[in-house]
Amino acid sequence: MSDDTIDPDKAVAIRLRARLAVVERAAWFGMVHAMKTRPEETEAYIASERARCTDGFGSGAWAKDLTDVERTMLAEEVDAGLAQLIADARGEV
Repeated sequence: MSDDTIDPDKAVAIRLRARLAVVERAAWFGMVHAMKTRPEETEAYIASERARCTDGFGSGAWAKDLTDVERTMLAEEVDAGLAQLIADARGEV
């Protein structure tokens, strides 16, 4: 395959990455707006979501298709992501 063509399977992955990037940017706009207008409430909401996700994944109520170890990893990644989201948003406002 030459450098000026894209493998069809890779094109699907690229389109999915682009969609995810769009969703992330839109969510980021909302997060920054929320932090600028209602920072205490926004931080409290994210804190409650962190706890809810930890419980949901940790109890096995969510992502039942994953093993316990996989759910633990997912829970840790989600928690770290939400913590980083707050930290990044604080730096933005």
